[in-house]
Amino acid sequence: MNSARWTAWPQRYPYLADAVLAGFVTYVALLGIAPADVLHSGDPGPVAYTAAVLGAAPLVLRRRYPMPVLVVVALALTTFYGSGCKTSLGLLGPLVAIYTVAVRHPLGRSVPVAAAVIAVVSGGVAYGIADFALSADSFAGILFGSTQAVIAVVLGYAIRVRGEQAERLRHERDLEAERAVTEERMRIAHELHDVVAHHLSVVSVQASLARYVLDSDLETAREALNTISATTTSSLDELGRLLRVLRPSLEQPDADTRFLPQPGLDELPVLLERVRSSGVAVRLRTEGEPRALSPGAELCAYRVVQEALTNVLKHAPSATAEVVVRHDADAVTVLVRNEGAPAPNSSRPSGHGLIGMCERAKMYGGTVEAGRRPEGGFQVTLRIPRSGD
Repeated sequence: MNSARWTAWPQRYPYLADAVLAGFVTYVALLGIAPADVLHSGDPGPVAYTAAVLGAAPLVLRRRYPMPVLVVVALALTTFYGSGCKTSLGLLGPLVAIYTVAVRHPLGRSVPVAAAVIAVVSGGVAYGIADFALSADSFAGILFGSTQAVIAVVLGYAIRVRGEQAERLRHERDLEAERAVTEERMRIAHELHDVVAHHLSVVSVQASLARYVLDSDLETAREALNTISATTTSSLDELGRLLRVLRPSLEQPDADTRFLPQPGLDELPVLLERVRSSGVAVRLRTEGEPRALSPGAELCAYRVVQEALTNVLKHAPSATAEVVVRHDADAVTVLVRNEGAPAPNSSRPSGHGLIGMCERAKMYGGTVEAGRRPEGGFQVTLRIPRSGD
């Protein structure tokens, strides 16, 4: 944890880090011209000390102005060597500046700039050490400085490429996360759409029933209106959830309604009772020893039954329906079938409901089959393996 903190603080405080770096480079450059009898040909005058400071102090601004800093540092180094200093410690400032330019600018721009700096500084070295005469010292100094500059460019370019790759990967991860969130929202919205569609089908049937018996059976009409009231309230709640999914910036719901459990197979009797109140005779039959699936698979089974019964309400409101839940050792099979022909004025199914059922089942390794029964009516069969829940 401490090592991570030490490596992270330069990114958090870049100007402070560069100030420390500039101070260190200045100290090294001044240290190089101090022992005149060893590292300096002649007495180090004020020009050498000033050039040493100017060759390092501008590094404080290297991130913000990499090119101007490199120019100033290169000219200072040229003056430094032109004054007669021959220590290699003065190279540290320009090397840091060249590295910064390679990190901040493309290779096609940083290489020519680095080459120009090498040429200018080499001239200063040749003048200060050998008065432009080709000597072993001047040649060795130019070769050493050029090699270090090339290393600085290569290192800076490698860091730049690595940073670009990291940024690209981070951008791809952000896009993938955003895509996953969008897909999840659309899945939930599609699910809530089916719930609202079911509620509206119940409202439509109950409204027709109330209008039909209003004059002859007031009690039945009152029960139908009560069902409409309860269903519309539930539908409005579902619409609120749908809007919050599609527009997450909306205010969050109260804590007591945010974490309501999703319905599962245990809620089928409540669903069937609501369908019965809409005029469709439907019965529930359970086979085998009930064993709970995962919450997601339970919700999938519930929604498939709900969608199938909604289709019965829409297209065969006078039919008799049956829901069979069969618990096997390796799977749960749910059958929703109805008897009777579709209503003459019923609209043709769009197929979206069946597609939605298949998509849900596929998420849990299940399958959905739907079609006409040979003896008449329609049947939807859902099978969810227990290994896929």
